[in-house]
Order: sequence, then structure tokens, then C-alpha cells
Amino acid sequence: MRYASANSSNKSAMLNILTKTNKPNVILFVHGFCGGVETWKHENGSYFHQHILKSPIVSENFDIATFDYFSKFFNTPVAASNMLSKIQSLFKTSSKKNAKNIGIDEISELLKTHIRFQLDDYKNIVVVAHSMGGLITKSCIAKEVVETGNTKIKLFMSLAVPHLGAELATYGKLFSNHEQINDLGPLSDVCPKLNQQWIKLSIKPQTKYFYGTYDDVVKKASATSIEPDEKDVIACDDSHGSICKPESEFSTVIIAANKFLKEFIEGSGEIELTVQKLESSSQFDDEHFVLKLILADVHHATITHSKEHFLNAEYARKLFSSASDQKKLGDLYSRIRTLYHDSYDKFLHTEEMTPGKLVGEIHEKIISEDSLYLKSALPLIHGLHKKGMLHQLANDLSDDIWWTEDCSIAALDKVKASLDQ
Repeated sequence: MRYASANSSNKSAMLNILTKTNKPNVILFVHGFCGGVETWKHENGSYFHQHILKSPIVSENFDIATFDYFSKFFNTPVAASNMLSKIQSLFKTSSKKNAKNIGIDEISELLKTHIRFQLDDYKNIVVVAHSMGGLITKSCIAKEVVETGNTKIKLFMSLAVPHLGAELATYGKLFSNHEQINDLGPLSDVCPKLNQQWIKLSIKPQTKYFYGTYDDVVKKASATSIEPDEKDVIACDDSHGSICKPESEFSTVIIAANKFLKEFIEGSGEIELTVQKLESSSQFDDEHFVLKLILADVHHATITHSKEHFLNAEYARKLFSSASDQKKLGDLYSRIRTLYHDSYDKFLHTEEMTPGKLVGEIHEKIISEDSLYLKSALPLIHGLHKKGMLHQLANDLSDDIWWTEDCSIAALDKVKASLDQ
């Protein structure tokens, strides 16, 4: 397999599909700071992807791709030697691109664009990212979820990624005014902001945190993130540079990666819990949970969002139909009901708490408790579906989920009669 050169002075971001055999899934490698295709190459000449492809379940189910972007310790120098020639060079017509170091946020935009157009045919994407490449991946995922409500990236293997920043980046600033080094610093606002976005995401991929026990660049605490819930952490007998350059299929990182890829294909990777959209704004108009919201004079935008949440919760309940899954869902419904009653009691005793504020407060509680109190044994059930589960409970008249003090069937009948007129 031939790789594009990682050393071209005009090299910009590119996505290379190394194997294209019409598999439904693709493994995408994203290198880190000052990296390139050589990031994944051991000194014996073998590449990371070659080792995982030795597993039949990987080779039969995955294509391989790499995302490469410009990252050098120093920016490419401008050819012009004086101010006049610099200005003139801006207006010259040329097919050449003077690539330069850009920040994590902008690189993630490029990654998102390449995924959208070049990996559109794939059902699922698995990302293996090293170092800064993991921050780029997280930013890309967060943007996709916020913009579309979903992401094709279903599994994320984080190899020595500085989720809390890298201390060596502080020393790098002494030698170079470098946007990527600035982003990687522990005092930069990039990592904290990205972590907060990540924690609040209603949908995110399964994430596996690998760290090197001999890594002097990214310490264990940073490589394993700050997520408050339980994490799958894998210790590797590696340094920062060797963790992405496994020697053989018997290296820890390869054994673990193959295990996760096998689980993905055999388990949750087969379930596509996509975000569902309303067929029309009138969908569910006659449902009890909607009538309860109208009775409470809740804003129409909140009612529309509640319909969308309800639709997605119904979709999830149909997918997780086994007795075991239904038992797990039942436990989740009970905890959501408890959150509701805590807020409803406050509603009854606080004059400032309106029905609209009550609905909004419980929605916020569900999101904030998504990975804590409401953590589910069903990894694909996220905040979006849990909000809908609240309205599923409200839709059952035998359940006491209401948004007003008037909790009567007669009141709902009046609302329905007024809508039918």
C-alpha cells in the first residue's frame, strides 16, 4: 500500500481511503501533533492497520482510512523576502497551497467535511486517534451531534490523548508561537471547553482510553479524561510515541483494539439508534402527554421538542425489546420518575416555579444526570431518549406525571374537546 507523502511543504488536510472494498464500516486513523502517516509505522516497517487486519472479523467488516493534516513545529515560511513581495504574493494565481499550522477547532471542521463527503457510503466509523488527533476527533463528534443530532462515529479509541492538556506544550511555547501548541497547553481554554461539551452530549460513541505507562508527554490522568462515570481504561507498556506504533499483532494495543472491534460487530455495532424526526408538527397531537402540556399552557416550542423526544424514546424501546433490555429500561424509567417527583414537589411549594419552568428543569436534570444517576447499562440510550422516556411516562394515564396541580382526566377531556372544535 502506498501512502501520500507526509513531508510535502504544501500538504493540507486530506482523507485517504487505503482499502475500499465496500464494507459497511471503516476504521479512520487520525494522527497527532507533528504527525503524519509515519505516526502508525513501526521501525520494522509494519503499520498499525496491518496488524488489526490480520483478524478475520476486522478484515471482513472494515475498510481502512487515514486523515492527515498539516502539523509542524514551525509554520511553513512564506517565500516572499520583503513586505512588497509578500503583498504581491497574495494576489498571484497559483495552484499551490502554502499549508500552515491551524488550531484544533478548524482542523476538526476539515475532518467533519471529509467524513461528510468521502465517508458518506459507510454506515459506521471507528476512529483510532493518537494524541492531539483525539481532541480533533472529540471536537468533530461534538459538532456533528449538536448540528445533526447524530454522529457516524460509533467507536472511539483514544491513544494517549491529552484530554486535560499536555504539560510539555507549556515548554513548547518558549520556542514557538504555535496555535496547536497553545491549544494543547493545560492552561488553554480549548481542553476544558471541549470536555464540558463532551460530558453534556446526549449521544456519543463508545470510548476506550489507552495510556502509556512510560508516557512522559501525556500523563495517565490526562489520557483517561475527566468523565464522571465509569471508563474503560487500557494500560499499555508504551511511551507516547510507541503506543501508536505496535510491533506486531501481539502488542497490547492491537489485542485490545481487536477485542473492541469484535465486540462492536457482534454487539451494539449492529444496532443503529438513529435520531428520528417528526413526520409533521401535528404528530402526536391527540396523545395524552401532549394534552397534559397544553393543559399546563407550556410554550409550543417545548411541546414540539417533547414530541421529538417521545418519538425517539418510542423508537429506542422497540429496538431494545428483549426481556433483559426491558428490565434495564424499567430501572431507568423508575429513576426518571424519581427526578420528576423531586421537581414536582418543588413546583407545588414555590410560586416562581411555572409549568414551563418545571418541564425545562426536569429536561435539564435528565441531561446533567445522564452519565451519573441516570447512567444506563444500555450504552446507546442517551439524554435525548431519556427526555422522551419522561413523556412516555406522562402518556400513561395510570402514571402520575403531570405539569399542573389539576391532575384530572376531565381537564384533559376539555383540552381535547377545545382542539376538536
